[in-house]
Amino acid sequence: MSYLTSEMAIEAIKKMKSFHDSARDLYKNYDMDLLDNLGRRNIIMSQTQEKFFAQALSRQYTGVREDGRTGEPDIVIEELDKELECKLTSRHRSGSISFQSDFETLQKKGSLDYLYVIADQAFEKFSVLLFEGLTTEDFRPLSTGARGKVAMFKHKGMKKCHQLLGDCVSLNDINIAKCKDKLSNAKITPSQKRKVEKSLKYWQETPTKYRFSLEAI
Repeated sequence: MSYLTSEMAIEAIKKMKSFHDSARDLYKNYDMDLLDNLGRRNIIMSQTQEKFFAQALSRQYTGVREDGRTGEPDIVIEELDKELECKLTSRHRSGSISFQSDFETLQKKGSLDYLYVIADQAFEKFSVLLFEGLTTEDFRPLSTGARGKVAMFKHKGMKKCHQLLGDCVSLNDINIAKCKDKLSNAKITPSQKRKVEKSLKYWQETPTKYRFSLEAI
C-alpha cells in the first residue's frame, strides 16, 4: 500500500483531462494545435498535475501544498513529512518511455519520491506510477550536454514502484517463457536450439526491460 491511492490518481487525472480539453479548444480558437508538440504540451500540463494531485492528497492528509517553483518541492505532505516530485511524460517516437530527474535536486535531497504520469498523445490514456525513496543510484550518471537531467535505470527504480493506474509487464519474463516453450518442442532442430538457448541466456542475464500499458480514463 502507498500513501497515494488509485482512487486519488483517477480523481486527479479526470481534472487534468478536463483542463486539457479546455486548453486544446483555446489553442484551436487561435488556429494552433496543442498536440503538435507533446513536449511543450506536457510542460503546459505539468502544473495541473501538481495542483490536482495535491488536491486529491489533501482530502486524506493535512498540510498538503503544491509549489513547483525552481528549487522547491512540487508537492509537500507535512503530515507524512514527504516531498513528492511530479513528472509528466509521453512515449518518444521510438515508442520508448524515459523517466527523468534533475540530478542536482536528487543529489541534494539524497532520497525523493516521484510521481510519474505517462499520457498518450490524445491525453485519453494514462499510466500513473509512484516511486518511493529514489536515489542517485537509481539513475544513470550525469552526462555532458544532458542539461542536468538523468534517466532512471528502470530495472532498479521499478523495485520501488507502486503502479496506481495502467499496467507494466517484464519483457524478460515474457521472452524467457517463450524461449522455454520453444525448447520444450521435441521437433526443435540443433541449430534452432542453439539460437533459442542464446536468446534465453540474453533475457536471463540482461537488466529487466518493461512494457507499459496505458489505461483509458
